[in-house]
Amino acid sequence: MRILSILALAPMVLPAPAQAAPVSSREAQIAAAHAALARKDEAQAIVLLERASADFPDDPEILRLLGSAHAFAGDYPQAIATLRRAQALAPADNDIGAALARAYLWSGDRAAAEREVAVIEQRSPQDAEAAAIRRQLRTESAPHMARRFGLAATQGFSDVSFANRPRQTWSTTTLAVFGRVGPGTVLSLSAEREDRQSFVDTRIEGRIDQSFGPHVRAYAAIAVTPHADFREKWGVSGGVEADVTPYATLLADLRHAEYRDVSVTTFLPGIRLTAARLGIGATVRMINLWDEQGTHRAGVSGRLDGSLASGTTLYAGAATYPDTEAGITRQVHSLFLGGTLPLTERIHLRAGLDYERRRATYTRKGGSVGLQIGF
Repeated sequence: MRILSILALAPMVLPAPAQAAPVSSREAQIAAAHAALARKDEAQAIVLLERASADFPDDPEILRLLGSAHAFAGDYPQAIATLRRAQALAPADNDIGAALARAYLWSGDRAAAEREVAVIEQRSPQDAEAAAIRRQLRTESAPHMARRFGLAATQGFSDVSFANRPRQTWSTTTLAVFGRVGPGTVLSLSAEREDRQSFVDTRIEGRIDQSFGPHVRAYAAIAVTPHADFREKWGVSGGVEADVTPYATLLADLRHAEYRDVSVTTFLPGIRLTAARLGIGATVRMINLWDEQGTHRAGVSGRLDGSLASGTTLYAGAATYPDTEAGITRQVHSLFLGGTLPLTERIHLRAGLDYERRRATYTRKGGSVGLQIGF
């Protein structure tokens, strides 16, 4: 199974680096929440903003973002209550008024949304947000507007060296579409085509992510590779992560894959530690693999994540773990690093580098670049 690629694409949920002064820490926490909302991780944004609100009580901007995050997650009563609290602290803030209008609109209370827009228009007749909400009130329904969708495309290339044959260049192309279909529910479908010159496999995966409140998240996925050569014929996976303290999250993933001649099961328990004030965080996982004879092999991975005030996210890590390819399990040693750069509010650039040495098989050096677009 391609454990490394899953690890390298794991969500970057850590807050932004803090400066020495409390104000900078506030800005860093807000930037981290913006980054979480940009990747449509409303649950993590809510966690980050709740921490920020505890650190900076009665901050209208933090409360506005927190209310908006609840609205994006589909919790409209909590969103409206939080935004009304923010509005009481800053009654002339048009951004808070616009966020409250959208929350009312998405909840189905169009009359209340109309009232909020009218107040903004009275204060600022040329306000662009009020005009946009006014157009939505005229042309769109609330359920439609509450949905958010996105597309992602990534292209990767690898230089692969072998002990007894010429070097090769491999390529991997990934396309994905995702969207929220209900409060806290996101569906995604992806296709990954890996070209190894002599063999080409295309793996298709469907996945559902579900948030159970702001502190517990889970997913389930199923994958299939038609006419598989080196990837699994089919596989199922699932996982859960739970915030046990404001600074620690427990992780657990379970996966099963069937290859042409063998089957393997993998269990990955782990912990993610975050430090909002320091702006750094670490994730450590143990990787356990059992083959169909019950033979157990183990490995470990470690990863550091962070965010810059601009919303740019960075990651780096290393791992040594058992991995199955073409029905053969070998130990893999790897290094990886990369990041995400927001080009606009809706478009993000992703890039990464990785090194992989598969014992008695090959050594691979690769890179990838991609775009994610939200709607």
